[in-house]
Amino acid sequence: MSSNMQSIQQSNYSDIYHLLYAHDKLSKQDIADELGLSLPTVSTNLQKLINQQLVMKNGQLKSLIGRRATAYSIDPNVGLSIGVELYRTNATIAIINLRNDILALHTVNIPFANDTEYCEVLSQQLLQLIRNKGLSLNQITGAGIGIQGLISNDGTTVLYGKILGGTGMKTSDFSQYLPFPVTFYHDADCVAVAEFAGTPTDGIFLSINEHIGTAIIINGQVLKSTSGRDGTMEHITLNAVDGPVCYCGRRGCIETYCSLSSLLQPNETLASFFSDLHQKKKAVVKRFETYLDYLADAIYNLHMFIDTPLIIAGELTKYLNETIYDASRSGSRNAPFSQKMKNTCALGKSATTPLQLALLFPPLTIC
Repeated sequence: MSSNMQSIQQSNYSDIYHLLYAHDKLSKQDIADELGLSLPTVSTNLQKLINQQLVMKNGQLKSLIGRRATAYSIDPNVGLSIGVELYRTNATIAIINLRNDILALHTVNIPFANDTEYCEVLSQQLLQLIRNKGLSLNQITGAGIGIQGLISNDGTTVLYGKILGGTGMKTSDFSQYLPFPVTFYHDADCVAVAEFAGTPTDGIFLSINEHIGTAIIINGQVLKSTSGRDGTMEHITLNAVDGPVCYCGRRGCIETYCSLSSLLQPNETLASFFSDLHQKKKAVVKRFETYLDYLADAIYNLHMFIDTPLIIAGELTKYLNETIYDASRSGSRNAPFSQKMKNTCALGKSATTPLQLALLFPPLTIC
């Protein structure tokens, strides 16, 4: 009987916190009505949450009749998450609170290296940022580090990181210098979670940047496997015989036809490419038509084995619109791309940022 009562009390405590987490502000009466609890039970648990600095009084709620009720809300800074995105020449750090407010966003200009010195320097830069923002290490619940590569199912090891040379890197390389948990994430998985938030729970994510990144969302979660090779559809081959050589060692992967590296020439930028495209320079228009042909083939192939909504994100989406589709579409193979975009695809809302990594790392657990 005693254990059952303790379980109920703990459940009430947890339910009240999670209800406040889902709302901006609530009164005691709001909480009681929503959870079907008595006001004394709500008051007792609110006081416990306040004593533990998880909940705070936050002004008063508006009322047209009588006395305004005291408003309660979570303390958004009691648990903070850190996201770090590793690039070839720099690393970007984001710190967010429980309300996903960005408390810090900072870029560190250090070239990537798979060695102890790099991990120590980056860790020290992260700790310095926390101090500079006046934050406490006790507030930090964990850090997510995003990298271009396949990650072990437990998030501790880079299984394959050919692009940056990160193969074999472990979270312990960083955590030996940091007083909080560290988890690795495949960078494409991070943005997929952000892109599909509030949209259909199943889908394909295709990020088009310097390299291609893909992920599969099933029931609102990124598809994961023990091998870390889940969702790496950028290595489906369009021409395995004499296609371009991919960094993975195979020929003709989607990566070699649909990445920005495959579209742009040396020293060419996306901005200059699309400027030339708008001026209808023949060579550029032809190159883009060929690119769209291959992108159409890639989208078609992805939908052949998983027929779910597909979101295209990344740097390319800044320049894609119906005008470009219509202006560039001259061959029959481009038509499926345009139709596929209208029927099953959507342009994403964000590019890869460490903010998504911070969002992936659960900032606080109230049992």
